[in-house]
Amino acid sequence: MRLIVLLFIFIGIWNYSPASNNLVSQSARDIPLIASVDVVIVGGTTAAVSAAVEASSRGASVFLIAPRLYLGEDMCATLRLKVAEDRILTTSLEEQLFSNEREITPLKVKATLNQALLDANVNFVFGSFATDILWDENHIPSGVIIVNRAGRQAIAAKTIIDATPQAWVCKMAGAKSNDTTISEIDFERTLILPGLKKDEPLYVRRKLTIPMNDLTFPSFAKAEQIARKETYSEVQLRASESLFFIPPNPIVCNKNATEWTENSETTLEFFQPKGFNNLYVLSGSAGIPREVAKDLLQPAALCSIGKKMGEEAYNSSKEKTFATKFFLHNKAVATTEPGDVKEILTGLRPIHENENVVRLQESSVPVISDYEVVVVGGGTSGAPAAIAAARMGMKVLVVEFQEGLGGVGTLGLIGKPWYGRKVGFAAEVPFPHENIETKMEWYRSELKKAGGDIWLGALGCGAYVEGNNVKGAVVATPAGRVVVKAKVVIDATGNADVAIAAGAQYMYGEIEKGDIALQGTGLSSRPIVGNYLNTDYLLVNEMDMTDVWRTLVSVQQTKFSEGEFDAGTLIQSRERHRVVGDFVLHYLDQITGRTFPDAIVFSQSDYDSHGYPSSDYFALLPHDSISRKQNHPAPGGTCYTPFRCLLPKGLDGILVTGLGISMERDASAMIRMQLDLANQGYAAGMASAIAVSEDKSLREIDIKELQKYLVEKGNLPEEVLSQKDSYPFSRQIVQQAVIDYGKANNPEQAGKPLAIILTHQETAIPLVKTAFLNVQGKQKLQYAQVLGMCGEKDGVETLIDELRNLKTWDEKIFQGSMADFAHLPTPVDALILALGNSGNERAIPVLIDLANKLDSGVTLSHFRSVAMALEKFACREAAKPLAQDLKKEGMSGFAITNIEQASTQLGNDGKGPNPVKNASSDKRTKALREMVLARALYNCGDYNNIGENTLKSYRNDMRGLFAQHAKMVLEANERILETGSNKTNKFKGKIE
Repeated sequence: MRLIVLLFIFIGIWNYSPASNNLVSQSARDIPLIASVDVVIVGGTTAAVSAAVEASSRGASVFLIAPRLYLGEDMCATLRLKVAEDRILTTSLEEQLFSNEREITPLKVKATLNQALLDANVNFVFGSFATDILWDENHIPSGVIIVNRAGRQAIAAKTIIDATPQAWVCKMAGAKSNDTTISEIDFERTLILPGLKKDEPLYVRRKLTIPMNDLTFPSFAKAEQIARKETYSEVQLRASESLFFIPPNPIVCNKNATEWTENSETTLEFFQPKGFNNLYVLSGSAGIPREVAKDLLQPAALCSIGKKMGEEAYNSSKEKTFATKFFLHNKAVATTEPGDVKEILTGLRPIHENENVVRLQESSVPVISDYEVVVVGGGTSGAPAAIAAARMGMKVLVVEFQEGLGGVGTLGLIGKPWYGRKVGFAAEVPFPHENIETKMEWYRSELKKAGGDIWLGALGCGAYVEGNNVKGAVVATPAGRVVVKAKVVIDATGNADVAIAAGAQYMYGEIEKGDIALQGTGLSSRPIVGNYLNTDYLLVNEMDMTDVWRTLVSVQQTKFSEGEFDAGTLIQSRERHRVVGDFVLHYLDQITGRTFPDAIVFSQSDYDSHGYPSSDYFALLPHDSISRKQNHPAPGGTCYTPFRCLLPKGLDGILVTGLGISMERDASAMIRMQLDLANQGYAAGMASAIAVSEDKSLREIDIKELQKYLVEKGNLPEEVLSQKDSYPFSRQIVQQAVIDYGKANNPEQAGKPLAIILTHQETAIPLVKTAFLNVQGKQKLQYAQVLGMCGEKDGVETLIDELRNLKTWDEKIFQGSMADFAHLPTPVDALILALGNSGNERAIPVLIDLANKLDSGVTLSHFRSVAMALEKFACREAAKPLAQDLKKEGMSGFAITNIEQASTQLGNDGKGPNPVKNASSDKRTKALREMVLARALYNCGDYNNIGENTLKSYRNDMRGLFAQHAKMVLEANERILETGSNKTNKFKGKIE
């Protein structure tokens, strides 16, 4: 039964109350309630962890909300990692950190705090900010609303501990701060510089005084940029991501600085905001003298206060009950603007099934700034987009959650390009050796030189939309959630986060087509020296915060055990969510050399896909002894991307750039090279500037004008100015392609002819049928496979005969050396898939016979081909053989449902001589094998509920890809049972 928790709007003394023209409306909505706990702690500092552990150890239920993608931001973000030799360690957590050494690494901090929370059974989430306070009927704080990449969620709590450095949560609750006039603040930034010895770097603290207009987030963001400019050294190996300072405006507490004595640390009255009995401030913003704050802000020095606070939070929560109704101290706003705030509201996971919700009535969100172009995401495409728009005179803001710009090429630690065209803007982008600091500073300084603004540590979490026109971005900062208006929003999240929140249709892997597929992801260590650690041992959905959590925790713990200095925070994703745009780019468009009238990028790559492909095209590629041993045997080359791929269908005022553009998943390998994505982003920025300067919508701009700019810049060849859509090809070209394909012996020879056939089937299939009748041997078999794959029955007997004569499975064909599961379909797989696609039921006995021959020694591609062919027929007689396959030794039990399972066998950091032979096989290859068998079994009617039970185990998998796919399969069957529709049809069709 669904529980609705009502939330009304109360207009009270704590309202944020700017003029109404600085507010926008937010319609009524339901916020998923993900937890009800005794204590919620906002902040991931060492003191916050100390409080969480103590409260939990005494019996309280605790939820900790960490703003970064790690714990210990008070030490790690500031690089304040050393304590004095004579420091007395007063808590067990301090002992764990410093008992053996007084200067520690960032990763020791992160791993120690992770383990402390895990051991204490404290729930925690990374990458989240508090945005609102929940109140009960007596106007007592009773929880928080948080936001992260999965959207917003609510957490009910009896006690709230604010461990943010500037007491942002207390201020949201209406707690007063001291009325101190601030015109400047003394900051400190730590640099790591080369030492006299290679393994003994120097930690140097730079002190600087920066003028401050006020104490808002934009002012601190501006101060951060000033500090980076003033302190940057060309030889720096690393620099702190955040400035250290003593908060100048402490919260007014029950006791304050003038009452402090030597024994005051024994009371928490200095840490409890005045007028609140269940709200605490655990930072330098407490009501203590500033000199005392300076002492307590030494590394982990607040842990003793945190421990006392955890005990007190437990004691006070025992006497309280959970609220049954919640209120929000916010107000609806009368406005003539017809817009609304759009966001994702599915809980921490896309598979969220907790039906408890907090219902918000109509309210408002403050507008904090107004720009011409807002770029959300400052990565591989986002930073170039912002630079391009700023160079063309636009007022530009880039919003980036990570500590710097550049994305996978900087903080992603893939510091050198693979393929791509080093032309135009991409030729400006540096790829320095040794470390990432130079490149991050280049992006930063280029954008600032052009007049752009930068907000680091801020998260794009929604869109402000009027009708179908995006008018701004919703941005979460440590201080709360705001709207930044813009004439054009560029979604450069790489995941289409903002566009999806605005309502864009999207694709992810092959979920929407009923299959499970994704390129491999990684997360590298972060050494002091080095900028290239290309890894591939994970599968991660970055919009699933449980998946992100298990990734970060498991990798941080593993890297610490390996003695690493630090772990990265940017997940090395090669494939993410993709919008459905005005045009969906296909891999076959790329291979045929299709041209477009609106091309804005010219890319170049081999087919560098870190996973198995989805298109039937790959199964139809013939192989010889050379291609079977190549690293990337599938065809690559050069290709164009049309501007329409950046335009989400049905939305105006927004562009998507990076990996989130409109394309089928197989097309991503050809366009995702860093150099080409830089030029793609630059084109997006220029397009935005043209639209703004000419007061046109993005679809109304003169594409030829844009192309001329890009040709002049060197991004595009001049030939694009006269190009048109080259489809459809002439009958003569198609006829020659049919002939050439029949003679082809390997992917290089067959690539383009086969692509022409499959993209021109109406013309090609009659020609293939004729050719099939007039040839023998290998050519006849290749044509039969094409016919079967295209749903024709003419060559079925040829395919059946070939499979009946099969003596043994053929060997796997690798698509890249890094991903253990990256196999191309083999020639045997082509026969199987062609039979499945033919729809001819004479194939069923042959396919069942093959299912009986599967075992744990057979390569993944054969499991996929047999399972997918059988589920095309949804034949019940296949259920028992498929169930028997799952019961064979080593064939099941690979779901990951706890952090212990997630933390084992993470051996591929791109270091080994042959990373394919690493232990991540259990986490990916074997799990994918089990999933595809279970799905086929379930869709063939199941046997002893083995398929259903396996899918249910994966529905609870911590890996988002597996959980989402299992949920989709189970729910699709439920819908079929409800509607009585034909089960065999549910996977047909595609997004256009």
